Amino acid sequence: MVITGASGFIGTWLTLSWASARQKYQGEGKLLLTSRSPDAVWKKALTIDPECPVQRIASDIKNFTIPAEFHLGYIIHAATPASASLNSDDPYSMFNVIIEGQERILAEALKASSRLLFLSSGAVYGRQPSDLEKLSEDYTMDLNSDDKFSAYHEGKRAAESQSDIAVFRWGTQVVTARLFAFIAPFLPFGTHFAAGNFMRDALQSSQININSGGGSVRSYQYATDLCCNLWALAVRGTTGEKYNVGSDVGVTIKALAEAVVRNVNPEAKIVVTGVDTIDNTSRYVPSIEKVSSQLKIKNRVSLDEALIRTALWCQQLGDGMRYE
Repeated sequence: MVITGASGFIGTWLTLSWASARQKYQGEGKLLLTSRSPDAVWKKALTIDPECPVQRIASDIKNFTIPAEFHLGYIIHAATPASASLNSDDPYSMFNVIIEGQERILAEALKASSRLLFLSSGAVYGRQPSDLEKLSEDYTMDLNSDDKFSAYHEGKRAAESQSDIAVFRWGTQVVTARLFAFIAPFLPFGTHFAAGNFMRDALQSSQININSGGGSVRSYQYATDLCCNLWALAVRGTTGEKYNVGSDVGVTIKALAEAVVRNVNPEAKIVVTGVDTIDNTSRYVPSIEKVSSQLKIKNRVSLDEALIRTALWCQQLGDGMRYE
């Protein structure tokens, strides 16, 4: 098994879940982690099982080569930065990172005769209509107009096309997971993730600030459910198919803040400083019927339980911010 982008939020959870499952079921597999700095997640895996056969290679994805001993296996490609600042400040670099990384990993998958799970994004759909309750995989994508261009969105769409071509032309085994939003330990705080920022505010300042009116709708999947989905797709997903991965239980941003208060810090106050408008109110909720029905899996952790678990982890760290 090979995991690219292993040091990120998803790569960390996949690594730890793999090490835990291997120990519990006395598995015989081996794991290769690659990212620019894989040592931290490698050390986390060893805390679960000091004898765990986890190897790591520090490499830019554009130059990564899979060692022969990991051929004829599985690859999960998670090496794309979900960085709002990079997307806005240097869209050319964002687009190139996605495209060049995808080109490289598809070539390596073909050479290694390995099955590839590509982690795409629900962002490929574009803006979800406000009257559409859930986005399904057959939804016609909303192409970017000049005033809302996103290199991240377009890069993921292009990377999915690269995968489709590889499947059609070379028979490469590629399954695509379109990821939505999550809440769990290791989620970066202080970035563009509302759930993480609300958790930080509740733990550190006892005041949660909402810059809009709080009417936008999101859904949040806990990382153990995310891992169950991704491992199932890696092994049993249909080649060439796309699957939404996330929660289909929508919650407004204001209701999310209220849930954080309820489960994390009942003394925290919510301060709404903006108003909802057509421009700043959005919906981002997937249909997960396809992955649930085809792979016979379901989400088991509620939003309240996800917040409780994440808060406990943050409090055990002692500062609610560090996740290395």
